[in-house]
Amino acid sequence: MADRYTSRLALLVDEPAHVGDVVAAAIQGGDIDRSRPVRDVAEAAEVNWGGRMAKAVIRRVEDDGESLVRVEAYVGADGLVNGMQRQAQLLQAVSRQLRGHVTGVRDLSARIDRDVAWMNRIAIGAVHQDDVVVAHAEGEGTHWVATHGAARLDVPDLELYGLRRDQVDGAVATLAHVHAQLLERGLKRADLALASGTPIYLVPVLEAWQDLPMEWPGIGRAGVERGPGLDGPRATLSVLHKPRFGRYRTDFAGVLADL
Repeated sequence: MADRYTSRLALLVDEPAHVGDVVAAAIQGGDIDRSRPVRDVAEAAEVNWGGRMAKAVIRRVEDDGESLVRVEAYVGADGLVNGMQRQAQLLQAVSRQLRGHVTGVRDLSARIDRDVAWMNRIAIGAVHQDDVVVAHAEGEGTHWVATHGAARLDVPDLELYGLRRDQVDGAVATLAHVHAQLLERGLKRADLALASGTPIYLVPVLEAWQDLPMEWPGIGRAGVERGPGLDGPRATLSVLHKPRFGRYRTDFAGVLADL
């Protein structure tokens, strides 16, 4: 699992950084234990830090014309607080070598920009669920709510479709409630329920799309590209009814009615 660099945090910098120099300085300062080059990539290094065997990759990238120094790590084994704290500490170590050039932090996994104070708070372990899993809403008339950032913790990101505007806030709260259960118990052991107590289960989005109107926002068959980051482990919610002939029927409308 340690070689799955599923969590991506980056420093926004005001000029391109030389990763080799940054890593060497961090080793000299005691923040990184050792490093090795990433094959065929000039501005990237694989590192160990904090006296552990787990590795991360530090690389220079460009994102929409902005210069970033990205830290890629696997945090799922350590969980929400410890995993994110450890990655933020490495990001913080890199930022010390770029003092005066860091303008912000970009959580590429959750698709949100943060400030440096956010990084420093996460680095001391003051981590909340909405620091890691962020919901975004899209649409006009009919809305779609999707989360980003949960997949780095070995649980699927979640989506709800076909929402009215007055249901969006309830959908965001519902997805946060379900994510809390998944993060506490793990995907395999979680008996999921809505805040009302209604039992639910997860349906992979590719399966759910077969039973939903193609014109709804977020439905992949609608002929519109959903964009990068939306093709990983993702699921929607269905009310859990008694199985019939060994199969569960999907009830997406029942979830919306509960909002």
